[in-house]
Amino acid sequence: MGLLDRLTGSGKELEELRKELASCKERLRRAEFERDDYHKKNLHLIDKTHAFFQRLRLLVSTLDDEHVVARAWDLLDMALGIKKGGIFDRTDQGWVAVHAVGFPNNQPPIIPLEEDSMATYVAEHGVPLSIPQLRQQDDLGYLERRGVIPDIKIACPIRVRGKVERVLLICSYAGNVFANEDDLETLEMVTTLLGLVQTNAAILAEQRQALAQTTQALQEQTQALGRLRSIFQRLVAPEVIDHLEKNPDGIVLGGTRQTIVIMFVDIRGFTQMSENLPPEKIIELLNRYFTRVTDIVLEHKGTLDKFMGDAAMVLFGTPVPIDQPVDRAVAAALKIQDMVRDNMAEWVSLGFPAFSVGIGITYQDVVVGNVGSQKLSSFTAIGDGVNLAFRLSSIARGGEILVSESVFENLHDWQGKVEQRPQIQLKGKAEPQIVYALSRYEPGRTGLCPQCGAPVAEGARFCGGCGFRRF
Repeated sequence: MGLLDRLTGSGKELEELRKELASCKERLRRAEFERDDYHKKNLHLIDKTHAFFQRLRLLVSTLDDEHVVARAWDLLDMALGIKKGGIFDRTDQGWVAVHAVGFPNNQPPIIPLEEDSMATYVAEHGVPLSIPQLRQQDDLGYLERRGVIPDIKIACPIRVRGKVERVLLICSYAGNVFANEDDLETLEMVTTLLGLVQTNAAILAEQRQALAQTTQALQEQTQALGRLRSIFQRLVAPEVIDHLEKNPDGIVLGGTRQTIVIMFVDIRGFTQMSENLPPEKIIELLNRYFTRVTDIVLEHKGTLDKFMGDAAMVLFGTPVPIDQPVDRAVAAALKIQDMVRDNMAEWVSLGFPAFSVGIGITYQDVVVGNVGSQKLSSFTAIGDGVNLAFRLSSIARGGEILVSESVFENLHDWQGKVEQRPQIQLKGKAEPQIVYALSRYEPGRTGLCPQCGAPVAEGARFCGGCGFRRF
């Protein structure tokens, strides 16, 4: 073969190679374009997936029922691009839309409960349906294009607490962003979550309502307890209230033996007084008198056991132990006598008759506890010491304080007057009881020194003339 033939032949091969190269470049360009397009689609799908799960997370975390439907619809719309559809609630009037788009004049119709349609079939049987499924089943095909919304493409039930309370109806949509996913499966997943979230929201709403009712009841109880505490504070010392609040289990029927002080305060001549005054006037006088007595008792850490007509029973050392209960009781008794003397002129000026008070005090081992029934009981003391204190108050003259021997023996550094009175006999006791009358020395009153005979003030401890120690 000549040189010309070889060159000619090489030119054809070169041309073919050039064409093949151009074809490869075109295929490469298309492949790169397809790769870029695929990459963009993947990125778009990733963004859509991220947005979908963000909305899904928002729906699942919803706690308020008013936001559930809106967030569920936002999730569905993002996934399918819904152009026409809605979520319908079961009511007595029919299925009423709570959220809808695409209907004429934004007025979706009310679906009658007895309607024979795709929507009511789904609600009655609790199964999702789509047009392709209807067409595949001869016994359901008749449901297509029936009812007040004839263009339904997909219908899904929404269960709340196991009962179909809502239905999702989709008539027109752009398409599933997840191209390889079944539209009905996506809707079924979202409606299932919607039902669960709405169930949780409803339960939470009920719990909030119950909590609000409980809180209100507790507030009412607190107010009632506050009023009760206010009343109780008039009867016992604050320390007793604190003790009972910290030890509520201690308020039970029954009693224990304790050595305490029992004091009775009794008005002399009250029966005659009540005969000469109207009941209203008597009540007014007793209220004024007992108010002052109560203040003095609480000041000295006593507990008012009860009022009995014109008498008051007071305990010292229970239900909360106190230091020196005998001294506190005697100090309270002295102050009550001073109060009566100091207020008598005022009370007489108001039209009340003058009166005096007798007080009896014992310090003895008695039974202390709650007496009564499970529904109503009272805290009190029972025993010989109570009987003796009552007897002492009844025989005490006006202005006197009579105490038992145990009271006098347990006084600390007593500096007032002491007079031993005739012993008294109590019913059921073989031995008579020793009684002492306690009072203050009167200012200005004098006596004679037993050693030198010089005048000495009644309350002086030493004689100024000879140094004799009187007590």
